[in-house]
Amino acid sequence: MIDHEKSEQQQRVKVNLSGGFVSVGDFKVLLEAIDAAGIRKVKIGTRQQLLFSASPVQIEELAYDFFNQELLHEVNDTRYPNIVSSYVADGIYNQPNWLREGIYKDILASFTATPKFKINIVDATQSLVPYYTGNLNFVSSEIGNYWHLYIRWPKTNQIYTWSSLVYSLDIAPISEELETAILGKKEVSEEEITGICTTLEASMTASKQFLFQEQASPLVESEFRLPYYEGFNRYDDKYWLGIYQPDESYRVSFLLDVCKICQTTRVGQLYTTPWRSLIIKDIHQEDRKEWDSILDKHRINLRHASNQLNWQIEDWCEPALKLKRSIVRYFDRWNIRTYRLSFGIKIGSNSGIWGSIIIKSTGEESNGGVFDVFHTKDFNANSHTLVPYQRGISGKVLPGTLKTLCDHFYDLTPHNTDMPDEQAVVALPEPTHGAQESLFQCSHCLSVYDPFYGDLLASIKPGTEFANLPVDYTCGLCDSPKKDFRPINKISTTT
Repeated sequence: MIDHEKSEQQQRVKVNLSGGFVSVGDFKVLLEAIDAAGIRKVKIGTRQQLLFSASPVQIEELAYDFFNQELLHEVNDTRYPNIVSSYVADGIYNQPNWLREGIYKDILASFTATPKFKINIVDATQSLVPYYTGNLNFVSSEIGNYWHLYIRWPKTNQIYTWSSLVYSLDIAPISEELETAILGKKEVSEEEITGICTTLEASMTASKQFLFQEQASPLVESEFRLPYYEGFNRYDDKYWLGIYQPDESYRVSFLLDVCKICQTTRVGQLYTTPWRSLIIKDIHQEDRKEWDSILDKHRINLRHASNQLNWQIEDWCEPALKLKRSIVRYFDRWNIRTYRLSFGIKIGSNSGIWGSIIIKSTGEESNGGVFDVFHTKDFNANSHTLVPYQRGISGKVLPGTLKTLCDHFYDLTPHNTDMPDEQAVVALPEPTHGAQESLFQCSHCLSVYDPFYGDLLASIKPGTEFANLPVDYTCGLCDSPKKDFRPINKISTTT
């Protein structure tokens, strides 16, 4: 029998796992306390934290365990964001360089205060963990123990690039000083941000408290290719296991069994990713059968399709999860290629959602919602420059619009030998439709023909009006004939 009064009181609890890793012993103790409180499922957040719902009574029961383990937890709040790091990628997704386990741990241990800023500490040679979704983003340089620093001013997309490199063990005190200085600024205009950051850098350099190093060369970002982060994968003489759940939740009983097998097979740590997955490293060949047995027991599927894995959505956002599932079904149905692309859905104002294609809700709810679609400059998922693609798209039209944008991405990449090199991987221009200009929609699959973009796959040049299409033109998605398209007004897509 469901206790409706209790269910109505559910609170959202966030537990920070600093750097996106946790010792198996500590995690097991935490899970046992969660299980004893009657909580059956947990989630992994976009900042590698642990999330779950609990009643006030359950939270009270857990208070002692949180205190005893010195775990920062927040209820219905995010004043203290988790520190994100690419430690999870170490040894499996990045190229060998100076950044190793010990350096990550030394940096994280040097934080004596809990940051209120979002802080990212990432290796430039990997593309599993984002570069710039923090307020303070430290990205490894070619010089050992020195980092590039990028400041993203709170509640903006404006980035200031620190001119010199920051020493590893100065990351924590510099973060604290910058946080204090920036949070103390009220009502700063975007025009003032660069000047304020320049003054802060000059002041901190002149203080001689920190070790700064001249940049030998600008940052070279790793090309974004989201690695396949699921299933058993061999590295060195061992395996690592990635586990992803499509509903983004993990049964506590399953995670407890994971901890038990880790303890018996000498696996010391677990890792979380910004893609809401769990990674276990250092699995030995002789232990594979035990792992297979646990996966069988809990009916855990591995090797989901890539187009399910390359999505970023907000924490605790069921509408975004529902929209993602709908679009993924559409992508599956039409076998749409999304390799080298990633997608983010913003229902609220969460600035931490990233991807090469961003779907942002306008707040309207008719026709399955209304959305603006953007892509990043050059479709680089780590870029912080958004280029508008289509505005006011209804939920019904959205999947077809995304299909068209995916097609444009591949048309504009260097493998297209018919296109001059200088046109390869370029940002698409913003449409300049008149308010009453007509688009044309396939009545079967709802794909949209937009004269502004044409249909490059069918050799239809941008600017070609629908009336001027060949009589044998067919839908690029479902091959329906031209006669099965119907005109839709640009404005009507928002109603």
